[in-house]
Amino acid sequence: MNKQGLWALILLPSMVFADETAETHTEIKQAITAGTQAYEAGELSQAATQFDYVATLIRQLQAGELGNLFPDPLAGWQAEEVESQAGSAAFFGGGINASRSYRKDGGRLEISITKDSPLLQTMGMLFTNPSMATMGGYKVKRIKGHTAMVKSEGNSQELQMMVANRILIQIAGRGVGEDDLKAYAEALDIEAITRL
Repeated sequence: MNKQGLWALILLPSMVFADETAETHTEIKQAITAGTQAYEAGELSQAATQFDYVATLIRQLQAGELGNLFPDPLAGWQAEEVESQAGSAAFFGGGINASRSYRKDGGRLEISITKDSPLLQTMGMLFTNPSMATMGGYKVKRIKGHTAMVKSEGNSQELQMMVANRILIQIAGRGVGEDDLKAYAEALDIEAITRL
C-alpha cells in the first residue's frame, strides 16, 4: 500500500466523524429556523416539536463529545469502545450518558458519566450528607477536590463522585482494587467534562 492510501485509512474515521458533526450542525440550524417560523405563524405545537428536536440533536452532540473525554487505558490495561447516548426529555430527563469498559488480568472496571439529568438530584443528597452515605456502607474520600464515595462488597468495588451538582461519575469494578478505581478517577479530565 502506498503512503497516500495509508494516510487515507488513518484519516477516514476522523473525516467521517467531522462530516457527521457538520451535518448535525446543519440540521440544528434548519430546525431552529423551522421552529422560529412555526412560532411566528402561531403553530405552537409544530414549533415545540422542532425545538424538542433541536434539544435532542444538541444532547447527541454532547454525548459524542463526552465520549472523547474518557482516559486512555492505564499501564497494563486495555479499553473497549466508548458507548454514549442522549436521553430524551420524556424518558431520561434530558440527560446524557457515556461509558467505557477497561480490563486487566481478569479484572474489569467500567466508568460511566451521566450529565444534566434531573434524576441526579436524588443522588445529590448522599453527597451533601456524608452520614447518610456512611449508613449506606460507603466510605467518603476527596479526589481532585471532589467528594467521592467508595464501597466494597466481596470482589466488587464501586466509586461515585458528584461534580457541580449535575455530573455523576461512577466507576465500578470486579477483580480490581480500590486503588485501580481511584487511579482512573484521577485520570479523568473533570474540568473538561464540566465545561461540556
